Formats: sequence, C-alpha cells, structure tokens
Amino acid sequence: MSDWHDELEFALLPLEDAKIDSDCMTSVISNALSEQGIFHQCRIGYAEDRLSLMVTAPHCWIELEQGWSIDIRLRQWLGDEDDLPHGVFQPSNYPRVRYQGSAWLVPHLDAGDLRSMTNDAYSKLKVPWLAGRARAA
Repeated sequence: MSDWHDELEFALLPLEDAKIDSDCMTSVISNALSEQGIFHQCRIGYAEDRLSLMVTAPHCWIELEQGWSIDIRLRQWLGDEDDLPHGVFQPSNYPRVRYQGSAWLVPHLDAGDLRSMTNDAYSKLKVPWLAGRARAA
C-alpha cells in the first residue's frame, strides 16, 4: 500500500464505529474526499463472498484511481475475516469477494448533516490532501 493510501485508511478510522450502513458511509466518505478534491467514483450494487456464497445487496463502496477501493462496511455483513476486504485496498488482493455495481451519484451534504449522521465522527476526519501523491503511487 502506498503511504497516501495508508494515511487515508488511518484518517477513516473514526468512522468505523458509526452506526450507519454502506450507503450512508459511502456518502460520508465521498463528501470528505470531494472536500479535498480527490477523484473517486461511488458505486452501488452488491458484494458476493465466493466462499460462503453470501451476498450483501444493496451494497455501496468507493473506487479510487489506479484500482483502489474503499469499503468499511462489508465485514459487517459477511464476517470479520482477514481475507475479506476492509478499509482502503486493491480488490485484486481479495479474490474471495466479487463486487458488481454501477456508478452512483451521492448528494453533497453540509458538515452539520455529516456530523449528525456519524454521531460527530465526521468532525474527527482529517483526509490527507492528495497533492498528486496518488497518481505517483
């Protein structure tokens, strides 16, 4: 993992305890990324555990440039196992899970709404400024 992706995953830690599902979590993270001008694509669809054949749908996640993704809700539904993705990751490193979905445009939310949705965890987010680092990673 690149330093920037490590920093991003660490920055998202305050959200892990928020009592929100993947759609709200994706909206919260997308708004934080947008505030920093970080290119990303929100997705909605499903995730399938190829081992257990469990499917979580609808499920939302974020795709970043160069094949990186963000998902901090999948283990909530499929189990807390190391071979299931969590955080900021390359999906190709987790062949057990198949993501399938389409682009999803999330609404821009104001900081008050984001803090309310996350029980104030949003105010603790310090998303690292990209400054071209992800492109070089």
